[in-house]
Amino acid sequence: MDKASFVSLARQVGFGKIGFCSTRGFEIERQRVLESPPIEERKQLRFVPEEDYPQAKSLAVLLWGYTPAGNEADDCVQVDGYYFASNAAYHAAKELEERVRASGGFAQANVSYPAREAAVRAGMGIIGNNGLLITPEFGTRVVIILMATDIENDEQDHITTLAEHCLCCGKCEKACPAGAIDSSGMRFPEKCIRNFMMEGVVAPEHLRAKMGMRLIGCDICQRVCPLQPKFTEGKNLGLKLDELMTLDQTEFSQAIAKLSYEIGRNAARPQRVRAQAALLAGNSRNARYLPVLREWSNLPFRAVKEHAQWAIEQIETSGLDRIKKTD
Repeated sequence: MDKASFVSLARQVGFGKIGFCSTRGFEIERQRVLESPPIEERKQLRFVPEEDYPQAKSLAVLLWGYTPAGNEADDCVQVDGYYFASNAAYHAAKELEERVRASGGFAQANVSYPAREAAVRAGMGIIGNNGLLITPEFGTRVVIILMATDIENDEQDHITTLAEHCLCCGKCEKACPAGAIDSSGMRFPEKCIRNFMMEGVVAPEHLRAKMGMRLIGCDICQRVCPLQPKFTEGKNLGLKLDELMTLDQTEFSQAIAKLSYEIGRNAARPQRVRAQAALLAGNSRNARYLPVLREWSNLPFRAVKEHAQWAIEQIETSGLDRIKKTD
């Protein structure tokens, strides 16, 4: 399959922009990961596509733009628009893979290499101070899918620098609730609040209250970026915290099914959802969640247990404070 035919198919399944880069190894990125504190989502990352897929002649870089999620009601959890788009892009890439293979070409969708760096190699944008890919078309609100292909790529990898486009205005640094960004950029990615949402890990105590009603995703550094195109707000999930904070297994399973349909089963694993929901219950300071939290505090899953115990403390302390104010 030639490049033009591939691009046409990719647009048919929904991708907004398509580029290509070489399959040479991501050695600088591998060294950076080895020298940095571990991050859960990097565990599956690989760095040498030319060894993993000897038949591949290029990496196709597929961009799926999205809009920020709409405002949720006060009693609903917040899911960042990225996760709706990521699920859609994943399935679109699988469909594209099937179409390419049906035509006799080679394609392997959703391969795990440094996606932002691949997009930079393909000349599709630059990595901003917030650590995200900034594109002319979508700003930072873009899902990046990589696909190993046997399509010949006669263009050299693009090289760019932060100074070419990022304004280095410091707005993302000031807005980041976790202190992951400083004047030099995303210096502490391991501190990003997203790393502790639905990853099955215990969230640091100083970040729990800052999560508010966010079930997954943050978006704060993106909302303040002046290079962000103007978008209207997108879809709402409409999932109430009450639907998750329940001891009724049928009701909980229905909520998980609703969430899985929108963001994918891998992102919506039941125990990880429970762990994050417990933090949100604690942030709500609503005493009606105490019976559920007390049950969850006895579960063997560590993140659920510790988050539930913390939430109980937040709610009970809040109740005592209200009593003192009325005395």
